[in-house]
Amino acid sequence: MKPSLLVLLAALTAATFAITAAAYHTGAGPDAKPGAQPMDCAKAKDKARCESLNKDIQACKGKVGDEWRECMHRPAPAVKVPPPKPRDCANARNKERCEAYNAALEACKDKDTRVEHRKCMAGQLPAPTPKKS
Repeated sequence: MKPSLLVLLAALTAATFAITAAAYHTGAGPDAKPGAQPMDCAKAKDKARCESLNKDIQACKGKVGDEWRECMHRPAPAVKVPPPKPRDCANARNKERCEAYNAALEACKDKDTRVEHRKCMAGQLPAPTPKKS
């Protein structure tokens, strides 16, 4: 190989290692605090849960270690969610199953939390029939 090509290859390798080393975080800065940082709830799937978690993070801000874990791992409050809307059974492939689902929705409409609603729906819906082969 020509010496100029070797020099170019060595310079390229050195630059790659320098960029990689600079990309690594070298440790906590002077204002780094232990624990979690509040999140942006604008893009969260469950905004109420995100806001509740941010409140817990603020409440546990000055705690460290086991004390922080105890503070953060409280049971989350039950969030009330609206039940799903009934399905339109006019175009359903299995009208009986669709109507059974709508009847189960009507029976479980007073359940406020997701967990209660799912348990109620599981108890109301008939067991799925095995497929014929």
